Amino acid sequence: MRSVQTGAFAILREGNAVTPSMVASISDVEVVDEINVPAMFSFTLDLSGPQGGDRLDVFRPGDQIIIRLGLDKLQTLIEGEITAIEPDFGSRATASIRGFDRMYRLRFGTDNRVFKNLSDNDIVTQVARAAGLTVKAQGIRTEIHDYVAQRAVSNYDFLLERCKLLNHELLMDGTTLVFRPSGEGANPVRTLTYPRDVEQVRLNLRVPTEGGKVTVRSFDPATNKVISATSQDQNVRDRMGGSQTGYQMASDFPQSSVTIEQLSITSVEALQAVANARHQAGLERFIAGSANLVGDPDLTAGVNVRLSGLSKRFDGVYYITSSTHRYGDRHGYSTDVQLRRSGA
Repeated sequence: MRSVQTGAFAILREGNAVTPSMVASISDVEVVDEINVPAMFSFTLDLSGPQGGDRLDVFRPGDQIIIRLGLDKLQTLIEGEITAIEPDFGSRATASIRGFDRMYRLRFGTDNRVFKNLSDNDIVTQVARAAGLTVKAQGIRTEIHDYVAQRAVSNYDFLLERCKLLNHELLMDGTTLVFRPSGEGANPVRTLTYPRDVEQVRLNLRVPTEGGKVTVRSFDPATNKVISATSQDQNVRDRMGGSQTGYQMASDFPQSSVTIEQLSITSVEALQAVANARHQAGLERFIAGSANLVGDPDLTAGVNVRLSGLSKRFDGVYYITSSTHRYGDRHGYSTDVQLRRSGA
């Protein structure tokens, strides 16, 4: 484990760095991000002294906040907006300032609407723009959908349904919403060797019980016939640096085949995308766990890392599904990550 465990932070409000005296009153900075969930931030403001109330009144709901953390250099971890201010006037007067990135805007209200003759990329783009977001739609190209309905749910819940159907995910790139296929198994951004780079790693390997073979059925109104698609074999990316996928490792157990119906889909191409997505989703909890290490702003939800120094089976590529970055005067800058892996 590296001995240097300090670090630094910077907070910008409405694009401008807060004053040095304000920085001196801020402690316990935290940024948490997770796949398909609005990233959140919080920091504690010391209100003691004659000008404590003035410091509190600097911040207001809706203020744009940028938080940067790092060891050798600072990197932006979130561009968000204040959604809560929680003063506590006790023996030591403090206030917690909290907020989320702009994905949070998708959670306001509910809507009823119909999308006709659009791809998922087009649907996501329309929904996100209606919530005031810029969009980067990188979804797989499937057949255009004849009809997709959003029925009395928030834009956020509606987009999560589309993500679940296709094994896609929502992330924020600054203030831009990204809709893309799961990044699990892509090239790792860092190699972490235990125990030099990682303080603790906890892992659980569980045999997958559903999804070894997925058949998706529907009905083609043009031909008045049943149509279906079956998931394709695993690829190298599913093994994530291992020799087998979770399904292959479970070959001594009963088959985990499933059949599902998606009557709203009327093309074989789109059914195939759903079958493959459901197959991959069944591997998501094959190996899951967490790691704790010195602060590293490159380790955020949606990137892959390579772990080594564990064992032949458990060494390999892991997908970061969530990360928590903390800075405190006493403990410095640290990072905790949640991990998963579909092969071994």
